[in-house]
Amino acid sequence: MVHISVITTATSTAVSIAVSLASALTLVSAHPNIHLASSSSSGHGPHALEKRAPAAGPSCSTTYTPVAAGQYPAIDCVPFIQDPQVQTWLKLVDFSKTPVFPPSQKGVCPTDKTTIPQDQCWWTCQKCDAPDDITSCPATGTWGLTFDDGPSPDSPRLYDNLLQHNQKATLFIVGSRAISFPATLKRAYNEGHQIAIHTWSHPSMTSLTNEQIVAELKWTEKAIFDTIGVTPIYWRPPFGDVDARVRNIATQLGLKTSIWTQDFDTNDWNIPAGVATPQSVVDTFKGWLTKIPSMPHGFIVLEHDLFPEEVNVSINGVLPVAYATKGLLMQPIAQCLNDGKPYREGAGTFKLLPGGGGSGLNGTSTDNKNSATGLGGVLAGQAVLVASALTCLVSFAM
Repeated sequence: MVHISVITTATSTAVSIAVSLASALTLVSAHPNIHLASSSSSGHGPHALEKRAPAAGPSCSTTYTPVAAGQYPAIDCVPFIQDPQVQTWLKLVDFSKTPVFPPSQKGVCPTDKTTIPQDQCWWTCQKCDAPDDITSCPATGTWGLTFDDGPSPDSPRLYDNLLQHNQKATLFIVGSRAISFPATLKRAYNEGHQIAIHTWSHPSMTSLTNEQIVAELKWTEKAIFDTIGVTPIYWRPPFGDVDARVRNIATQLGLKTSIWTQDFDTNDWNIPAGVATPQSVVDTFKGWLTKIPSMPHGFIVLEHDLFPEEVNVSINGVLPVAYATKGLLMQPIAQCLNDGKPYREGAGTFKLLPGGGGSGLNGTSTDNKNSATGLGGVLAGQAVLVASALTCLVSFAM
């Protein structure tokens, strides 16, 4: 158990946060149907958290087998483009309007990045934000709260925490997880969270052919619709791996590309592999809080709810700090953008509160300290944090 006592002299308050360290369970022992690949500390790249493939049994087949009526492609495998359903979806895209760039090698950047055409706008390697990319919330002090890779067996613990604080989030759903845990997805939707697309098998999207990109997005869209009855119009590329080619196809399919703010990656995905720790993730988040007053806009943070360690650090570490931070407006992405229709069919269960884009909280109860102040409170409250003498006393009890 790690006990962190945070004392701010300006407010004469003490907040004690107990962060329960997750036991050293491997992903395989926690969830036999998925596995963790080797990690890298160089960033949220394709080698950090690889495909969610079965830990045992055959790998993805290279032999095409038609998907039976009412069924879905193999879990965690890139769908075959020969399938009649995919062939129908391909007609939705005019590939003559799609920029021509060769697929990447598993999303890995070339040694010489100067060889990448500037107009490719490859987020992974060029850190290029396209004009239509959603990478932040407009208003200063507004946090676009998002979680990737669910639903999982541990997602309900996250939902319990959010429900307790009447807090909503944007959940980027992997299609293979949607059909594996449909009841969990239904719960998230019924409780008013914004549901969005995170592909079928979690590949590096720039590594796929045009047709495979369509298959990944549309099968996920179908799995979500079949489960909750609405079609998301927001999507996030796994690893943030997107370029002009991928964006164009997603846009033609009616999707809005949502990434996260540069350098606002919690690194929680590295905890299961032992590269990051719960404490380092919390410290990273606390460091961001000091940047809020000087940022010209809000921010979107990368977090996950696939592994138990990721959920643990969120509900025991990051969220308690956030709930205790005055003026920090935590909202789903659609709320901070003042978009009341995050689905093709309209609002669904999502409720857009008045004053979107940072002047109001989406479903945050009055007992949540975040609702105590508006934008002015963000600046004043965070100025206090910056000016205060902040002492962190960390004691380890084994």
